Amino acid sequence: MAVRDLDEVIEIESLSHESSWTKGNFVDSLNAGYWSYCLRRLAEDDDHPDELMAYCVLMPSIDELELLNITVHPSYRKRGYAQKILGIMDDAALSRSIQSIFLEVRVSNEPAIRLYEKLGYEQVGLRKDYYPLTSGGREDAIVMKKRLIRL
Repeated sequence: MAVRDLDEVIEIESLSHESSWTKGNFVDSLNAGYWSYCLRRLAEDDDHPDELMAYCVLMPSIDELELLNITVHPSYRKRGYAQKILGIMDDAALSRSIQSIFLEVRVSNEPAIRLYEKLGYEQVGLRKDYYPLTSGGREDAIVMKKRLIRL
């Protein structure tokens, strides 16, 4: 992900999340050196060449990685792209000797929770009133962790 991608990222972000990241949040992440990636269609694809399909932002530390944002464009959901990104993320983490990946997910986001569990994430905590709701109030977040094992 680069600054030139952010207009598309923000468009997808606004279509996808009740409490969206701002362009400033993404710029700050890029400036901080967080791992930020985009998944695009190949340029030779006929319908929508070079279209942004998904993105993620990860905050690395010495031996842990935190998934801050993963979003798939609504038109590309349920096609395995989130799982593909998470697999690539695991490989990148393992290649840097990272031992664990953490994330937060809305308690209401059952499809994401099922995917994370399928990929080996386990609930390790709950953050009360973590996410703001557009209707007012706040929603809890489940904290999940995956231990990476080098084969």
